[in-house]
Amino acid sequence: MIKENDPIVRRCFASYVLVCVYLIASLHVAPAFGQEPESKPSKSDDWTFTLGAGVAYSSDYEGSNDYDIKPLPLVEVSWRDVVKIGSLSGPPSVSFKFLEVQGPKPKDRLKFTASLGYVGGRDQDDNDALLGLGDIDGGATAKLAVDYQAQDFGMALSIGHDLASDREGTTLNTSVRYGFDLGSARTRLTLGASSTWADGNYMENIFGITSTQAGRSNLGYRVYEAEAGIKDVGASLSLRHFLTRNVGITTRLGYTQLLGDAADSPIVSGQGDAGQFSGLFAISYRW
Repeated sequence: MIKENDPIVRRCFASYVLVCVYLIASLHVAPAFGQEPESKPSKSDDWTFTLGAGVAYSSDYEGSNDYDIKPLPLVEVSWRDVVKIGSLSGPPSVSFKFLEVQGPKPKDRLKFTASLGYVGGRDQDDNDALLGLGDIDGGATAKLAVDYQAQDFGMALSIGHDLASDREGTTLNTSVRYGFDLGSARTRLTLGASSTWADGNYMENIFGITSTQAGRSNLGYRVYEAEAGIKDVGASLSLRHFLTRNVGITTRLGYTQLLGDAADSPIVSGQGDAGQFSGLFAISYRW
C-alpha cells in the first residue's frame, strides 16, 4: 500500500507529467524529418484486435487514502466497431452498439450501446479500515449508454445495474469531454468531467456500517446509514499518442471527489480521504 503523502506517490505523478511533456514535445520533432506523422489506425477491416499492457494507480478501496500500483492487461476484439469484447475501455465486458445516427458533419454522431461486464469486489483484508466489515464479492453488471459527439465536444449518459454482486446497486453516470489534436492527428488530448448518482443499495453496501459490522470492527465505528444521492464528481486529462499506425501510448490522470453520504462515511472521513486520485500509463498494438 502507498500512502497519499508517500514520496512514491509524488514520484508516480511526476512520472506521468514527464510522459505527457515528452509526448507533446515529440510533435515538434517529427516534421524535422521531412514527413507527416502516420494517421490513426484504419477502421476499414471488419475485425480489429488490440493487445497491450500498462500500469494503473488507484486507491485500494473507494474512499481510501492508501494507493496501489497494479499491472493492467489490455485486450479487445472488435467487429465493425459494433461488437466489442475486452478490457480496453475499463473492466472486462461485452458491448453491443445497437444504434448509431450520423450527424451533418463527419465527426457528429449519436450512438446507443448495451454492455455486460464484470465489477470487482472488496476484500476486508485489503486495508485495516475494512477489518470486520466483511468482503464484498464482485459480479456481473449491465449497462445502457448513450453518447453524443459534436466535432471535438462530447457528452455521455449511462445507467448501470449490478446483476450478481454483493454491491446490488444502480448508478447513473453523466460526463462531458473536449478533445483536440496536438499538432497532428497522431496525438490527441482529451479533458473530461463527470458525476455519478448511486441508489441506496450501492451507498449502503459500499459506505454504510451496520450494527453487526460496527460490533466486529476494532476501530470504534458507529452505525452509519448511507442514502441515495450524488456520490461523486470528477475530472480527467488523457493524452493518446500513436508512435506508428499500429502502436499507441495512452496516459491518463484523474481526480474524483466523493460527496454527501459517501464522503461522510466512517471509512472515508475517519480512515480515508474523499479526494481520490488515479493514473494510468499503457502501450498497445492494434491491427
